[in-house]
Amino acid sequence: MRRRPIHSVLIPTFCACALLLAGPVIAAPPAVPASLPYQGLLLDGLGQPRTGSVDLTVRVFDAVVGGALVYKQSFPAVSLADGVFSVQLGPTGEGSDAPTNPLTTDLATALGGDAGATSPARFLEVTVGTDGALSRTQILSSAYALRASSATTAESATTATTAVTAQNASNLGGRDAGFFEQYFAHTNLDGDSAGPGNDDPREGLLDSDGDGIANFLEPDNDDDGLDDSTEISLGFDINLVTPRAVTATPSTASFLDTTAVTVQGTGFRPGLSVAFGSQTPAPSSITATSFNVTVGPQGPGPVNVTVTNTNGQTSIANAIFQFISSLAHPVPLADKQTTLAALPGTSTLALGGVKQYGVGTTAQLLLPLASKGATGQIGVGWSSGGALSAVRCRDLGASCAVEILVDSDADRILEEETGIAIQTLASASAQLFAADLMLDASNHWIAGYVRRAATSEAVVAHDRDGDGLFTGPSEVAVVESGLSATSPVPEEVAVDASGRAALAYVTGTLNVRFAWDRNNDGDFLDVIGGNPEVTTLSTAGSSCIGATFDGAGHPAVVYSSVSSVILARDLNDDGDFADPGESQAVAGVSSAGCDVAYKSGQPLAVAYNEATVHLRLDKNNDGDFADTGEDTVLDKVGGAEMELALNGANRAFIAVNGFILIGITN
Repeated sequence: MRRRPIHSVLIPTFCACALLLAGPVIAAPPAVPASLPYQGLLLDGLGQPRTGSVDLTVRVFDAVVGGALVYKQSFPAVSLADGVFSVQLGPTGEGSDAPTNPLTTDLATALGGDAGATSPARFLEVTVGTDGALSRTQILSSAYALRASSATTAESATTATTAVTAQNASNLGGRDAGFFEQYFAHTNLDGDSAGPGNDDPREGLLDSDGDGIANFLEPDNDDDGLDDSTEISLGFDINLVTPRAVTATPSTASFLDTTAVTVQGTGFRPGLSVAFGSQTPAPSSITATSFNVTVGPQGPGPVNVTVTNTNGQTSIANAIFQFISSLAHPVPLADKQTTLAALPGTSTLALGGVKQYGVGTTAQLLLPLASKGATGQIGVGWSSGGALSAVRCRDLGASCAVEILVDSDADRILEEETGIAIQTLASASAQLFAADLMLDASNHWIAGYVRRAATSEAVVAHDRDGDGLFTGPSEVAVVESGLSATSPVPEEVAVDASGRAALAYVTGTLNVRFAWDRNNDGDFLDVIGGNPEVTTLSTAGSSCIGATFDGAGHPAVVYSSVSSVILARDLNDDGDFADPGESQAVAGVSSAGCDVAYKSGQPLAVAYNEATVHLRLDKNNDGDFADTGEDTVLDKVGGAEMELALNGANRAFIAVNGFILIGITN
């Protein structure tokens, strides 16, 4: 695109002259010229005089902006000498200039006679070639004043006083006009030394803010709080009020919330519009220095605020507000025994721990729920109808009953509900650890847990026939016995799209294992295609483990090794996780907490902690978690076991170390 040159037009000052003769004889006055000489200087974009020739069009208006066109004259191929051009206006102009038709063709008539105090104001506008019109300048004087013919007999010309006046016409206050020309040319009269000069088209006799002071005498032409040089450096128009947002109060808010914000700054005008990050809220209570908006929910991260006045002037304030993704909530639940479930499509969470659970958009409502044993755990979930649900081992004294509770009356109090019985653990010391609860694709309950009675065993309970009972063949299956009897064992249950249950867990001998009922008979004891239904992923043990099925239906297991966080995916579904590309390190650091989750329409998500909590998202589904935007640091709360849940509406929730962290997955 051709850069438009910067033009500077200099208009000479003309003077009237009178002829004096010795003796009483008064000579006839010279004929009044019918044209007006006009000169100007054209500079290029570097401030150098232009060369060659140009086409010029001169128009005369009756106002500095807008107004009526009263005269037009064209000058083709005007030669330039060191950038200076000279033309003669008049005596006759053009009769039309669409859409104005007809025009006054006589220059003297167009100017309205004398350019004196009582004459109409006229403003001259020059267009150079196909460039846009330059700023208009007022016609203040003209040679011979272009007076009406009756004025050519100057009555006062008979006196000597007239001769003296004519003699000093080129002086101002007794001083040569050159003094004032030099002062005007080399002194910035508005005091803004870095701003445009007095004769710059943007300055001159214009009065942009209407305060009665010409622009060339004011350092802030439009009175928007920014001097002219600052506006030019920022790319703003010095004659139009520019809005500037400087601060926002408050400056942070949860990205899940709706928040009232006051924006402070300068140059705000009624009718302004606002872009606040990805939103365009309606501003209210607009003053010159502030306005209010209501914003959110919006994705976490810093927010740019763009303000536009009705005059088209726009400015952007970068990162003056931030939607934060981490929310501190009272979650006094044992770290290694916390379960988390998100109600699909909402921000409502259920959080389960030792003998208590929380529910709500911030999981702050903590309620007791007895589960046998000093560290008896509760696993939480949601029914197909959106009812809060939990699995526990109800204390029977010498034994406990593993059961599922569903909030049938929507009061979110589970202790009063009648449980769906899974099994009875006949031991006074019986209790559950690492309990999970979820639904299969047919909305049948699946519970995974480690039960401790005489021995410690990993169990999957699956209502495979959907009758609401767990009495069918292999509906309660022991996956492995002999797990750690001294500390909680991490485990997580998962289910594929065909309703086949799976369990990832760590054994008492530090083996990381994944059990998948690939023939869907409920027993985890078979060998399919040469591979058993229970496979060992690592013999080094892990402090954390998570399991899910990805968007292609492949099982995905995450666990922490000695020096990295490993994601294993059985890409050919043969059950061994041993083929090329089926195991990768998603983080080069061992982690005390990790989990993996998938919901339809969202990328596969992996969470882990170190000094900070990371949320890894395979947004382009290439399996590497290494692309731009696929690693989000949520907060500095690492160092503990965690649970990750997706809600199916582009949000990820992580329970860790007394916090609930919230991220987005799109």
